[in-house]
Amino acid sequence: MPDLPSPESRNLVRLPDDVLLYTPSPRLRAFHLLLLILVVWIGILPLFILAAVTLPGHLTLPLMLPLLLIILAIRWYIPKYWASIRFRFTATEVVCEKGAWRVDRRVVPYSKIRGIEIACGLVCRYLGIATLRIVLDDDGTLQIPGVEEPAEVRDTLRDKVMGGFAQGHEKIPKNRNESENERTKNLQEQG
Repeated sequence: MPDLPSPESRNLVRLPDDVLLYTPSPRLRAFHLLLLILVVWIGILPLFILAAVTLPGHLTLPLMLPLLLIILAIRWYIPKYWASIRFRFTATEVVCEKGAWRVDRRVVPYSKIRGIEIACGLVCRYLGIATLRIVLDDDGTLQIPGVEEPAEVRDTLRDKVMGGFAQGHEKIPKNRNESENERTKNLQEQG
């Protein structure tokens, strides 16, 4: 029987060569589609009704057809974009790829990672998903959206990132508020 990837969580799968592959939760796609439905029902449908009642019949369709095409394009784009989001955690770096039409690829070595934070809003908390923010040395962030078990995934990623520091790099802090003195002390102990 072939060796199948082992799941770390619903979002995180361990591939051969000790690579972790992250894909977002289907709940994130459902959330974005729900937002589209709300915008259409609350914002655009009243405009359609107003245009149908007040404009002459021969002007209604030419004015509303472009708006309908935009809504259909967004409806097509949301699942394609969701399916394009991939994060690979290799032995030494994070590779982020996203984009349905133009793929953006970002590679961040583990030595640039300063911390991993969990961000969760009210609606996302209700849906059971969160966003992981990987904080970088240059105060930039790498957002990992649609994480179903954020604490477990954060701990798994922290262990993976800390494993990438086997060549004497500084360790990733447990929280962002670790003092500079502790970071300096850790560097001195390792150096």
